[in-house]
Amino acid sequence: MLQTAVPAAVGGPLRKAVAVLEALAEASRPLTLSELSRLVNLPKSTLHRLMRALTDIGLAVRRESKSYELGTYLSRLAATGGPAGVQRLSYPVTPFLLELFQHTHRIVSLGTLAGTKVQHVGTLYGQEHARLAMALRQPVPAHCSAAGKLLLAMNKRDPADLFDTATAGTVVNRARADAMRREFDRIRRTGLSYARSEFIPDLVELAAPVRLGKSGPVAAVVLGDTVNTRDLRSVARALLDTVDAIEQRLAEAG
Repeated sequence: MLQTAVPAAVGGPLRKAVAVLEALAEASRPLTLSELSRLVNLPKSTLHRLMRALTDIGLAVRRESKSYELGTYLSRLAATGGPAGVQRLSYPVTPFLLELFQHTHRIVSLGTLAGTKVQHVGTLYGQEHARLAMALRQPVPAHCSAAGKLLLAMNKRDPADLFDTATAGTVVNRARADAMRREFDRIRRTGLSYARSEFIPDLVELAAPVRLGKSGPVAAVVLGDTVNTRDLRSVARALLDTVDAIEQRLAEAG
């Protein structure tokens, strides 16, 4: 069985989830709970709770025969139109996104820049966030979201290039560009971007940058929640720890 290196900082539930996903990936047919229990050396009671979580977010699928197989989450992540580095490294990144989701209970995704739009891939969410998560499936203007602003800032994009060329020279847009430059400077200084989405009503995001390999693209690990529900900045430390763990894991695999 393929062994995936998991940093010591990552907790027990994630190790168990990775072991189960590896077992399902290598199986030639769906596996019953008893078969999984033997393969990963976990009690059926523990495995039952774990499988409920994995099926809820699409990492596993429960068939009518009460057996389990690998879900479509990883294949959907690999099939996205994002940068090749995201597709190639989807498997090692996914466990860390899952750990962040389990810890924060917020929307968790990986944001990538495509021109002047940001695309979210590998989105994890609970039922209470289904509407917002569905909205994230479509690319959104980068300058309208925390994730997009972070990626634009890290790629040193000029805010003036983001507005319609016909109106870029207006007083209003010059003021917006100046304000965005100051925001980009703050993002580069702090390594975090926090903002309410201007494109998806009721969504607020917190994003941190992660480099996908030594020469890979910069992506954004993103936490999302409903405006005024909870302050996302309270889980900033967990987000930064996740980014550090991903970069360490990819460096070791390097």
